[in-house]
Amino acid sequence: MNDKETQQGAEWGICLVRWGLLLYIILDVLLNPAHYDLLTRLAVFVAAFGIYNLAVTFLLTFRTDFAFLPTLTFIVDVVALLALIFLSGGLDSPFYFFPVLVILVGTHRFGSRLGLAAALAFVLSSGFYALQGWAGAVRAELLFRMIMQMGLYLLTAAAGAVLGPQLAGKSDGRQGAEGQRLPDNIRVIYEMASSLSATLNYQRVLDAILDISRLGFDELGTRVGQSVGLVFLYNDNRCLYPASYRNLSTAGDEKRRIDGNAGIVAEAINSAGAVLGASPADDPELSAFRSLEACRSMLCVPLRAGFETYGAVLFASSRPGVYTEQHGELLGIFCNQATIALQNATLYQSLRAERDKIVDKEEEARHKLARDLHDGPTQDVAAIAMRLNFARLLVERDPARARAELERLEDLAHRTVKEIRSMLFTLRPIILETEGLIAAVQQYAENIREDDGLNVVVDAEHYDDCLDIEVQGVVFAIMEEAINNARKHAQASRISVRLAVQGDLFVGQVSDNGIGFDVRAVETGYGTRGSLGMINLKERAELVGGSVSIESTPGQGTRITLLIPLPEQLP
Repeated sequence: MNDKETQQGAEWGICLVRWGLLLYIILDVLLNPAHYDLLTRLAVFVAAFGIYNLAVTFLLTFRTDFAFLPTLTFIVDVVALLALIFLSGGLDSPFYFFPVLVILVGTHRFGSRLGLAAALAFVLSSGFYALQGWAGAVRAELLFRMIMQMGLYLLTAAAGAVLGPQLAGKSDGRQGAEGQRLPDNIRVIYEMASSLSATLNYQRVLDAILDISRLGFDELGTRVGQSVGLVFLYNDNRCLYPASYRNLSTAGDEKRRIDGNAGIVAEAINSAGAVLGASPADDPELSAFRSLEACRSMLCVPLRAGFETYGAVLFASSRPGVYTEQHGELLGIFCNQATIALQNATLYQSLRAERDKIVDKEEEARHKLARDLHDGPTQDVAAIAMRLNFARLLVERDPARARAELERLEDLAHRTVKEIRSMLFTLRPIILETEGLIAAVQQYAENIREDDGLNVVVDAEHYDDCLDIEVQGVVFAIMEEAINNARKHAQASRISVRLAVQGDLFVGQVSDNGIGFDVRAVETGYGTRGSLGMINLKERAELVGGSVSIESTPGQGTRITLLIPLPEQLP
């Protein structure tokens, strides 16, 4: 096959892929209820793109000799996909992975520089959409999507640059063989990008590493035979455990742990690159895996991002010397992409955990409000109703006693209203939003003095208004809970509250001269006690990047200190 026929065959393949992408867009918009709103926005695009590809199909059908056709179609494809992503939601576009194919085609046909230029065009568009939506979006989620898409485009360009020379070949015979395999390799990379970037499930990412890597090995043309795949990740004890595996034939191997300090795994982690090895039975750590006893060759690549290592991926085959440097390079590309997907999945799980924690806090606040209402105002209102009925009977029989009873009822009603107002104040004091943290804490201290006669002193001389309103709300909740705990349990005659700024830290402190307690004994007893007050204080502080320390000694009072980095010091 000559160069002209090879080029025309490639154009036909790319043309068919365009029809496939166009069909995918139409089916996705028509069949996916979540994307119905895209129908009107994409109608003109679908029509224009269809006419464009129909024109290309016409030129190819009649074998029109346009030397500039590959360059022209590449430019139009880049512009069309930029428009598609813009029309379908920017960072939220369901078609964000389409540029993978264009970048790979550009890298293969025109060199790594043009492929990188196409990737940078899509990277810049992702950055533009992130800046456009920065003010009103959930910033962690927006940043996550931007990094995920930018990483996908850049890694695709890198993958094309690495695989390009292998696909192009140096001789006519090799060009023919590699040219026939080009669509398969594009399909492998495309499937990898789609599979790894389409899920935020941690375990699915790990499983996809092994499945897609094995598929990629087959596409290289060398059959590796019966093989075992393992993804090792570090646990909390810095030991490597099989987080995902394939073809482990011996029960119990999935529970084994290795230190990663010797053998091929340690070499791969220390060298930050692919390492080829012989029999795992001779490896000081892998020899413990009975499922690897029949294997005669192995390949290990680390899972790392920057200077952080997450673990390693190991493949072992029953055939000796089956793995080559090409296998190592391909697995390295997959692992780099998988590491980004793992980071995204980890970030997503962390965000979900924080969301669940906030929901739990809100649920706890609702339960506390229900308990307080039941034990306080609800009982008082019921008592008022009963005593009103009694007073009604006294009006005719004993007016003097009726008047005294009504006076007592009036006093009880005033106390009930005051108690309800106090509850509403602790839930969300309006004064916090209108006058700030100092006024809210002072008002709460004044309420305590009026209700309980307890001396609560607030010192805010060295504090200025330097916290966001959201952070002030968390600070007030912590101060309120600490003061309330001292009021209920400390048997103190004086409670001191201090708000201050020291260097780059906000300091909030609540101390009392009460009976104190053994902090260590209370912390170790949380497993058998229902109260989790100290844990609540610490978890609330962590929501705003702060910390809480508790100092107390029996007979010498208690001091609770809250430290929060000031906004300009946050990373």
